[in-house]
Amino acid sequence: MNFLEIILSPLCGAIGLGLAILYHLLKTRKIRHNFKIQLELLQNTPIGLVYIQNDRVFVNKTFCLMLGVKRPSRWKDFLNLFPDNIQNILTTNCQTIKTKNTSFEETISLEKRTFSVQGYPFNKKTLVLWWTDITIPQKKVEKEEQKNKTLSKQKELLENAWETLPFPAFIRSPDQKSLFANNAVGQKAQTINALHWISRPFKIKEKMYTLTYGQETHTEEEVQSLIREVANAHQRLCRELPCAICLFGANGKMMSCSKAFSNLWCLDEKWLKSNPNYEDFWDKIQEKGLMNRVMDFAQYKKQQRNQFAQISETQEVFLYLPNGKIIRRLMIPFASGSVILLDEDKTVN
Repeated sequence: MNFLEIILSPLCGAIGLGLAILYHLLKTRKIRHNFKIQLELLQNTPIGLVYIQNDRVFVNKTFCLMLGVKRPSRWKDFLNLFPDNIQNILTTNCQTIKTKNTSFEETISLEKRTFSVQGYPFNKKTLVLWWTDITIPQKKVEKEEQKNKTLSKQKELLENAWETLPFPAFIRSPDQKSLFANNAVGQKAQTINALHWISRPFKIKEKMYTLTYGQETHTEEEVQSLIREVANAHQRLCRELPCAICLFGANGKMMSCSKAFSNLWCLDEKWLKSNPNYEDFWDKIQEKGLMNRVMDFAQYKKQQRNQFAQISETQEVFLYLPNGKIIRRLMIPFASGSVILLDEDKTVN
């Protein structure tokens, strides 16, 4: 080995060691940088994260903001954030994860908010809980469920009314298939053949259906009595329906309205008993400030009266009230020239 080799050998070793140390530092720095990015993503993910390892707990910023709490570091501190019933739910499910290594999903109501909590095993001593705020979609679901309950009640009420009609009646589809028939249709053939049959077409969503019903040939007095009985049944039905509905006769007089209709338009019982007509209704609405002011109210009432008198098929209108409410109104032609008003609050919450 010459003199140059003696000098360069330790120098090369030192340089190699230095490069190895530099590479290790750079690699460690990159790993730390990547870990920092991952941690930042977990902190700001839109779903609450709870990481549990033995007695230690790590929660992200989203969880703290979601529940408005300080960051717990122990399992006991985490449980103390909740009332006893929720503590029991969390404790039971987390214990099941540890013993059976299975996941769970629970819906938890906390004050006025609703959360979906999903738990997953991470390893033998670690598990993860994901908290999702489902308050808004849950309210929409509850609203739809309430609407379905109301529709079911209306359906049941109408079915009962249909079955108690004192004459046979049935509805045919556009292709003349029988869709509905009440119990009276099951009378003996002799009785059915002795009736005078009347058919009335009506349209729903551009499809034409036919209501057919039979009338007995009675004396004029009996017919008038039957008409009064049917009219009274219609009025009772209108009063009992849970939706906002009102029945006006062919002469424009208010025959009956539901409680929901009187509440919607703030109509008191005394005024309802005064036998008001269609124009009186609009006067009362204007008097209570429930409709937007118009330049010529007399002309506006005339337009409404003409629309009422000329209606031959169901019409849909929208009423925009000064208080911000939006009312969808169906004007439905009914028996003997009468008209049904069916109002529904379509205000966007």
